[in-house]
Amino acid sequence: MRIYSMANEKILIAGIEYKVRKLIEINDFLTKENNRLLKESEAAKKKIEELNKNIEDNQKKIFKFTLANTLEIGPGVEEGRKRIVSLIEEIDRCINVLSE
Repeated sequence: MRIYSMANEKILIAGIEYKVRKLIEINDFLTKENNRLLKESEAAKKKIEELNKNIEDNQKKIFKFTLANTLEIGPGVEEGRKRIVSLIEEIDRCINVLSE
């Protein structure tokens, strides 16, 4: 009976060793995948920062063009000033909403 017991133990040990090797392989794969995803995430964050900066720059350009057009096309200087004040108030409201 001792031989039968040792055979079972060897089978159990072999099964455990196999499962441990598989777990190590899975852990290695997941570690590599995690590192890849972290790099991808960092690249995406940088891209988002660049795009946000571009949006901000474009908004400034649009504001300048709108301001220039308001002064050029408007019926007069006083009307242009009123329009500028209105635009500044609208910008302040937008900033307040965004900061909430």
